[in-house]
Amino acid sequence: MDEQKKNRIAAAVTVNVILLIFFLAVAAVYTLAEAVTKMKYAKELKEEIKRYEQLTENEEDYLEKLQSEEHLLYLALKNGYVYKSE
Repeated sequence: MDEQKKNRIAAAVTVNVILLIFFLAVAAVYTLAEAVTKMKYAKELKEEIKRYEQLTENEEDYLEKLQSEEHLLYLALKNGYVYKSE
């Protein structure tokens, strides 16, 4: 093998190694960006779940209040119910 052929092979190997490293770096950066994006989305979903759980709790308390005997009596009196005297 003459010197020129060895230099061409060495140059080709060097270019291929550099391209391989470049593509691996691009893949790593893309994967990292996707992971960060998905973590942010997961955090937003967890916050939304907490918000809906809080709303559900509040509405259950409100429903219990509406179904209480005092509130039902208030609504009855408000709508014209009167106690019958004996």
